[in-house]
Amino acid sequence: MGRLVLRFGEFEGSARELKAALLKGEIAPEAIPLASLVEAALSQAEGWPLLERARLAPELAALLLLRFSLPEEEEADPEAAAHRTVGALFDLERAAELLAERARSRGDRLPARPPPLPPDPRIARVEVRRLARLAPPARPRLLLGAIAGFGLREAWRRMRALLAHTPRLSFDRLAPRRFLPRAVHLAALLEAARRGWVELWQPEPYGPIEVLRRAPGEELDDAV
Repeated sequence: MGRLVLRFGEFEGSARELKAALLKGEIAPEAIPLASLVEAALSQAEGWPLLERARLAPELAALLLLRFSLPEEEEADPEAAAHRTVGALFDLERAAELLAERARSRGDRLPARPPPLPPDPRIARVEVRRLARLAPPARPRLLLGAIAGFGLREAWRRMRALLAHTPRLSFDRLAPRRFLPRAVHLAALLEAARRGWVELWQPEPYGPIEVLRRAPGEELDDAV
């Protein structure tokens, strides 16, 4: 995990090397296949550990947005699109390298148990068995069941209702803050953008995502 491997034409190297070559003028912006490089980076990220991908959610989300906006950006300003795309690839690679370096530096450390809390004289002693009877029964929470209960269909239905009242909103106002439902909302929104129901743009890197309703939209299937 960390370094991306990008290949096109006679170039083969990392995102850092591609960015340096672009800034030096060694590679022309119009010679870079931006869409295929984004797909290659996302494909490589799929092989990274799930926890690390969750920590790289902002960088991966930026690449997902580029996937849908690249055709229009390349047509309007090929040079700006090249610099923005290569910059997003570089940001993902640098963040992944920092995570990998931190994991290596902590590889020889053993987690230490926290010190015990001092006794509080205000709390009366209670038998463990009595506390166990008061505790609710332990029921494992099935992650797949939680995802199946609220999928792309429900997320898009909720956002469509909000956009019907206010056609232009930020993604932060459309999606909850918790990571899992937020990711489901983002996936539903990207699918709606692909179908032309909404328009997405990000005024600045890592800034808020703005959403504009273009069409009423239809129902989404979780299998898309």
